[in-house]
Amino acid sequence: MKTHLVLLSLTVLLSACALTPEQKAEQAHKQKLYEQNLQVSLASQCDKDTAELMRQQFNQPINWTEADKKAFQLKYIDKVSEPMFQACYKMAWQNYISQQRLRQMRDWYDDDWLWGRRGFYRHPFFW
Repeated sequence: MKTHLVLLSLTVLLSACALTPEQKAEQAHKQKLYEQNLQVSLASQCDKDTAELMRQQFNQPINWTEADKKAFQLKYIDKVSEPMFQACYKMAWQNYISQQRLRQMRDWYDDDWLWGRRGFYRHPFFW
């Protein structure tokens, strides 16, 4: 009887933590928007016009004709494929990745609970 109660409570707990399909879709949408905004932000460090074209690429109006879409695509490809923009954009990505790694390292080493102020490892139970 006791094991059934434990299993039942464990099942209820795990099912309460599970995401619904709507929540998963919302998280995926938020992640996609975050990635698009990051790309535009990094592109704006190099060229404001190209960044605006990237934003338009992600949010194309529905009422564009085929000629408008084709003209936009040609302009977008020309701006994005410029060697200067490509080099700058690559450097912006590398800088972003380096900043993220540095932030992770700071978070790891600045943890006073596990690591002392001088960097010595302390046992989690402080023995």
